Amino acid sequence: MPSPRPAPPELQLSQTSLQDAVRRALRDEAGRAAVRVSPGPRPEAQRLVFALLREAVDVKGGSLVEIAADDWLLTELPSYEAGKLQALLGQILDETAVQLLPLPASKAMLIGLLNSARLPQFLEVAAAEPISPLGLDGRLDRINLPQVYRRQSIVGITDAKLPKLVFQRLALDQTVLRQHLGRMAGDRALLSHAKSLLQKRVLEALGDEGTRKSLMGGGPIAPLLLDLPPELLPPMPADAEEDPEPAASPGLYATLSVDEALTVKNLAVRRKALRQGAWGIAVSGLSASALALVDPDALPADWLVLEWSPGLDDTQVLKALRRLDEARVILDGCDSVAALSWGLSQGIHLYAGPWIEELITASRMDHCSEAARCLRSECRARGLATSPSERLGCHKPLLLEGVLPEGQA
Repeated sequence: MPSPRPAPPELQLSQTSLQDAVRRALRDEAGRAAVRVSPGPRPEAQRLVFALLREAVDVKGGSLVEIAADDWLLTELPSYEAGKLQALLGQILDETAVQLLPLPASKAMLIGLLNSARLPQFLEVAAAEPISPLGLDGRLDRINLPQVYRRQSIVGITDAKLPKLVFQRLALDQTVLRQHLGRMAGDRALLSHAKSLLQKRVLEALGDEGTRKSLMGGGPIAPLLLDLPPELLPPMPADAEEDPEPAASPGLYATLSVDEALTVKNLAVRRKALRQGAWGIAVSGLSASALALVDPDALPADWLVLEWSPGLDDTQVLKALRRLDEARVILDGCDSVAALSWGLSQGIHLYAGPWIEELITASRMDHCSEAARCLRSECRARGLATSPSERLGCHKPLLLEGVLPEGQA
């Protein structure tokens, strides 16, 4: 039987270097920890996680190892740095995707991982291929606004009252937009540019009575929240007063993402000036993890849109939540009665999300004399639609236009 062929010199060198790195990590010296990560299949998430791990290695030492597909290991860091990295990666991925392995207590586990059937390799992640912007504007020109926008409802609910329509929101369906853009959606700059152009188009459409009625189904019958980037906010008036008298209640709330809101200079002053034109400010994207990082005083907005997740029930998150004025919080993304119950327990009264849309549909059909001729899924889709053609088939269009039955709207 022929002797096994020796490994190529470069592989021998790599494995020797890897063994040296592992040997250093398995010292009995305390105060260190390894970090094990499952980055998931998405290339953009892999590149972001890899960059954070690489930065930690460059600054604090250790080695990056791929144990298996979707199984990465940073061999050692000072315990404090490893804990901070675990918390950060847990916000980007999920807490279950990151494991902290204190050393030397985890020595036996690491030896088992590094002696598995598949030899570990030093980790490298290929850079993203550049994506050409050629053809982007043409693709956007072929997108009709109703294809990528949905009309959502924000309702007021208390223990003693039925849902009452308080706001409507024109929301960009980013999943559908990505489908239209194809590979271009993988470039963050191109995706941001596409969103900005569509947001400009929808703002212009709302300024025309015909297209506004088409998008809003005959409305708007309630103040509107509209996602906008800061550059589309009305300019500051040249003669803006320091303490202007507000106009009537705003009819439109420019809705900025948290990161965008933090970049707007003098947002509080800007908000006061916008009130003269019956504009307001809302901030969306407040998640459980963002609550711990954002000072509410830095978000001088009329409304704060909080994203529902079970993580909101965390003790530290609840502590951060108490810094917010619950009277100006909208709990979005409600997908079950558990979200509503949690919100009511926190004194929140404004809600949006898929479960809320189901609640609205059920209430509307309960009051509709033609409900037997429709499926609930059809009524729900028509309520979300932003074009007349998608609302065809409704036998009570005035009831559909009103969102909720008379007396609840």
